[in-house]
Order: sequence, then C-alpha cells, then structure tokens
Amino acid sequence: MTDASRLVSLWERALAAPEWSGPKLWVHGDLHPANLLFGTSGRLEAVIDFGDLTAGDPATDLATAWLTFGPEGRCVFRAEIEARMPVDAATWERARGWALVIASAVVEAAGTRGPLGQVAAYALDQLVSPAD
Repeated sequence: MTDASRLVSLWERALAAPEWSGPKLWVHGDLHPANLLFGTSGRLEAVIDFGDLTAGDPATDLATAWLTFGPEGRCVFRAEIEARMPVDAATWERARGWALVIASAVVEAAGTRGPLGQVAAYALDQLVSPAD
C-alpha cells in the first residue's frame, strides 16, 4: 500500500506548480488504460470514450504516463512526447497531480482488487517511486 504522506506531498507539489499559460489544447480528459485499445502486436490501435473531451491543460492527458506505463515505458512515453512538443517541469508536475486524482478516485470507487483497481493502485505506487 502506498504511503499516504508521500501522496500528500506529491499533491502539494502539483498544486504549487504554475498553471498552464499556453493555448488551450484538445485533451481527452480521461486517458487511462481502459480507454486505450491495443492490438495483438502491443501497438496502440485506438483511443475510446471521448465523453470528457475538452480544451485546456495538456497535463490532464499526460497523466497517462503514470496510469498506463511502468518506469521504462514511462521514460519512452515522455521522450516521445517531448520530441513532439516542449513540456516543462511544471506541466509534468501537474500531470502527476492529475494521475493522483484519477488513480485515487478509481481506488475509492472500485477498490484495488479488480483489473482497473489494480492498475490504479499500481499507478499510486508509481507516482511516489524514486525512479521519477
């Protein structure tokens, strides 16, 4: 189980990060593994469930770095994103905050036993991992 005091510290850092000052960008708003469809090759084939589509801070969708990937995959994801657009440290800090919000909401609603609950619990552990 993740140490709650470390999550509180993460949340405080996310809240202290400067707000997004760039243009509003299209964001999925709910980008987690249950909304990603992968082919048998392991390649991403589709993103589904655009019910939370909005325009705003890209940190919302960048939260998938912790919701979807382990340490190695997250490193690749971050490098691929940053090769396509500049992402400052504050945006990544807000993304961690969004991942905390989404993962903790899932754990609260579904617990940690089902597939999505297990993913959310893993994400909470990843969020406080010293690897990031």
